[in-house]
Amino acid sequence: MSSDLETKQHFDLAKLGLEISQVFEHIDAAALIVDQDRRVVAANGLASDFFGYDNDELVGQETRVLFDDPADFEELGKSRYNDRAEGGFGDRYVVRYRCKDGSVFDGATVGGAVRPVEEDAVYFFGMITNVSRQTAAESALNRLHSITSSRDLNFEQRVDAILKLGTEHFGLPIGIFSKITNDQYEVQQAIHPENALTPGMSFDLGQTYCSHVVNADDVRMFHHVGQSEIQTHPCYKNFGLEAYIGAPIFTDGERYGTLNFSSPVPAREFTGQDVELVRLFAAWLGHEIARRRDWRELEATRAELERLATIDPLTGLYNRRYMEDCLRTELDRVKRYNKQLVVGLLDFDNFKNLNDNYGHDTGDDALKLFAKVSSEMMRETDVIARWGGEEFLILMPETGAAGALKYLQRLTDRVRKSDFHAGDVEVKLTLSAGLAIAAQDDTLDTLVSRADVAMYEAKQAGRDTIRMSSED
Repeated sequence: MSSDLETKQHFDLAKLGLEISQVFEHIDAAALIVDQDRRVVAANGLASDFFGYDNDELVGQETRVLFDDPADFEELGKSRYNDRAEGGFGDRYVVRYRCKDGSVFDGATVGGAVRPVEEDAVYFFGMITNVSRQTAAESALNRLHSITSSRDLNFEQRVDAILKLGTEHFGLPIGIFSKITNDQYEVQQAIHPENALTPGMSFDLGQTYCSHVVNADDVRMFHHVGQSEIQTHPCYKNFGLEAYIGAPIFTDGERYGTLNFSSPVPAREFTGQDVELVRLFAAWLGHEIARRRDWRELEATRAELERLATIDPLTGLYNRRYMEDCLRTELDRVKRYNKQLVVGLLDFDNFKNLNDNYGHDTGDDALKLFAKVSSEMMRETDVIARWGGEEFLILMPETGAAGALKYLQRLTDRVRKSDFHAGDVEVKLTLSAGLAIAAQDDTLDTLVSRADVAMYEAKQAGRDTIRMSSED
C-alpha cells in the first residue's frame, strides 16, 4: 500500500512538472512550484535561465539556495510559505535572488499556497520577474533628484556627480559633458579611469560618436561597435571605443552639446529605460545651463543697475548719493584710525553765463570735459563725484593739505588750458575750489560745509583760485 502511494505521488509530481512546463513555458516570468519542505517540484524554462541551473538540478533543490539573503528565506517561510498558509496569492514583493554563478538580481515575486482538490498536501506556487533594471533605474532617478536638489553642490559638482552616476548605471567607465560649436567638440567636464580627458580638450566633431547624436538630434547608442554598421567610424579606429550612449543637450531650444558615456569594451544591450535616463540626465543639464545663463544675465543686469544708481548719467562720474556713502565710510576711518582726509569742492566760474551765451549743450560739454580731465588725473585712492549742477566734490584719503592743494592746482590748470570751443568761439574754462581737512568730530555736513565756505571765498577772491578752509 505504501509503495502504491509513493508511486502515485511520483506520478503526480511528474505530471505536475510536465503541466508546469507546458502551461508556463511561454510566459515572461520564472515559474516555480515547491512542496511543503520548500523544495522545487517543477519549474519552467525561464526559471532555469534566471537562476542558471539545469531543470534537473533545479527540481528537488531547496529554494534556500535561490535567496541572496538567508533571512529573506526564513521570513517568507514564516509569513507566506508554510502549511498554515491560506490558499491564493499574496501581494507582490521584491527580493534579491542569487544565481548558480553567484550573480544576483532583483525579482518581483507573486506567490502563495495551492491546495489540490481531495489532497491534504500543500504546494506553493511562485512567479518571478527580473526587475533589476527597473530597480536600478528607480535608484538612479532617486540619486539624480538628490544631486540636482542639493544646496551643498555647485554646478560643476552636480555635473561631476551626474557623470559618476551615469558611468555606474550604464556600466561605462567614461563620461563626458561636452559643448559643440560648429564642428568643434569641446570637453567641459569628464570622468576617465586614466584621467586622459580634461576640460578644454577639443576634437573635430566628426571624429566622435557624438556626430551621430548631432545628426539625429536624439539619443544614439552602440553596445558593440566592432560588430555594428559604424565599425569604420574614426572614433573606433582612433580610440577603440566599443560601447557608447549619448544624448543631445538643449538650452532654450538650441543645441549646446552632448552628455555621453562610453567604454573600450562591449557592453550589454541598452534598453528603453537607458535611453530615457540618459535623455533625462541631458535635459537636466540643459535646464541648469539655461538657468545659470539667466542667473548670470540677471546678475549682470543687477550690477549694471547698481552702477547706474551710483553714476551721474551726463558725466559718467559718481553721483552725490555714492559720494555721501564714501564720505561716511572715510570719516569713520578718520575717527577710528586717525587717518588723514581732505575734500575739495570745485565749481565752474560763470557757468550761468556759459549756458546763457552758448546754450546748455555747451554747458554740458564743459561738465564732460571736467569729468574726462579729472578721471585721467585722479589717483587710485581718490573719489570724484558730481555734487550737483556744476559742482564737483573730490575725496582724497591718506592725503595732507599740501598734497591736496598741489593736486587741485594741477587739475584746475589742466582744465583752464584745455582747448574748448563753443562753435567757432574759443572759451576759457576756470574753476574755483575750496579745501577742508577732516577732523575727529566732523560729520559729512560739517566737512562739506567748510569746503563750501572756502570755495565761496575763492569766488570772492576773484575766481579761478583755490582756498583752504579758514577753520583748518
